[in-house]
Amino acid sequence: MNLGYPLGAASQALPSLHPGERLLWAAYGRTLNYDVRGLDPWGVPKKSVLGKLGSGAANFAGDMVGAALGGGDDGGKSNPPSPQVIVLGEQGGLAHAAMRELSTNGSLSRLWALTSARLLVLEKFVPPEPPEPAEKSFMSKAIGFGKGVVKTGKEIAAIMTTKTYGENAEGVPIARHEMVPRAEIPRDRIAGFAVAEHGKKRRPCLRASFVDGSGMDFLFDCEDPRQFAWLHSMTVS
Repeated sequence: MNLGYPLGAASQALPSLHPGERLLWAAYGRTLNYDVRGLDPWGVPKKSVLGKLGSGAANFAGDMVGAALGGGDDGGKSNPPSPQVIVLGEQGGLAHAAMRELSTNGSLSRLWALTSARLLVLEKFVPPEPPEPAEKSFMSKAIGFGKGVVKTGKEIAAIMTTKTYGENAEGVPIARHEMVPRAEIPRDRIAGFAVAEHGKKRRPCLRASFVDGSGMDFLFDCEDPRQFAWLHSMTVS
């Protein structure tokens, strides 16, 4: 168990549902990869797709296209991290089009939820940075400094001895984050689900198939096929 993880996925997903919408399952899945023809694991077009434009032009074009796909932050890595979710199909397909704006390496709080109405991707809301404050006078800076250093010995001891685990702190209930939808696929665009195996290592997964032939494999860092059989049973409950 990782004590730095956020609140349970189902508890975190429920407030984002519409009235009458039922939650079937929810799970955290930070890393997104692609198994799409012509794209590398981060969703960036392979060099062969760009054609022989000359090394300088090809690199520039690759950077531009990669940024447009939301994968520029992960391009250039030689070994992708182990993915929790993998997009399948063709470029421009339903799966690729729905997920292309997501960073391939999201936050620990990114979660995937299947509901009675849609497949939903949620991420923690990050407020915009506040504007820089106006320059303070020397006197106001001195007063602020004085207020900042006046702490009792008990307060300092508490700060020094409290254990933290990521965003979580010892003795403090794990807070529910405000979540925002980042991507979704309507349920009527999902053809079905099946327990399957992904790649040469034949890793067990839950595979979602969409009406255009594209799909997604959900691996969720699990190697037990029984867990995916249970997850599959929840998709038709």
